[in-house]
Amino acid sequence: MANCIQCDVKLTEMFDALNFYKKPAKLCVNCIALWEENKIVLEGRCAKCLKKLEQGERECLDCAFLAAKFLLMNQLYCDYQYKGMVKQLIHQYKLLKDVALCEILAEQLRLPNRSYDYIIPIPSPMQRDMQRTFNPVTCVLEKMQVAYEVILHTKVRPKQSSLGKLHRARLANPFEISKNLNLEDKNILLVDDIYTTGLTVHHAIEKLSVRKIRKFDVFTFAR
Repeated sequence: MANCIQCDVKLTEMFDALNFYKKPAKLCVNCIALWEENKIVLEGRCAKCLKKLEQGERECLDCAFLAAKFLLMNQLYCDYQYKGMVKQLIHQYKLLKDVALCEILAEQLRLPNRSYDYIIPIPSPMQRDMQRTFNPVTCVLEKMQVAYEVILHTKVRPKQSSLGKLHRARLANPFEISKNLNLEDKNILLVDDIYTTGLTVHHAIEKLSVRKIRKFDVFTFAR
């Protein structure tokens, strides 16, 4: 009998004619419930970036702020809020270097059911990847068996979580294109771990948009 990959309790799923051919569960009902608690409910959120709108806020101020400087993404896809158990798990995965948690993220995350010419991960600085011994985004994509193209690279920069929105906006674009790939008229999905202000992905879009890309969508683990 298998154990839950998140809490390690024994799974007690009973087999019958209805679930005999169903893929076996990897998470127990309690862990699934914790994920469900942090699901994003679309009502009351910006249709583009999924930000929870303040009472009386009719226009998303985050999108308006970004639109003043960047070509906006077409759509953010994200199922989970960055809080509670999801926040703790991503923190342990990224900052405490617990690479085994990659399997849990890969099990729970679902990329948008859309057709893309290229899936491009947002890079983290090579020095940080070397310190933790893995890249937190590509590790999950590989576990999900998702093909991707590494087109961008970045140098070490201040951790975005330690900076305010205005300070982040004043920073120079940290990304460079590292691979010559024909992106003209292509549909692109950018993948990152967390969407906060949107500046990181829109800096990436700024670099890539010179290639005359048709459409940018973004997928993140949490928002």
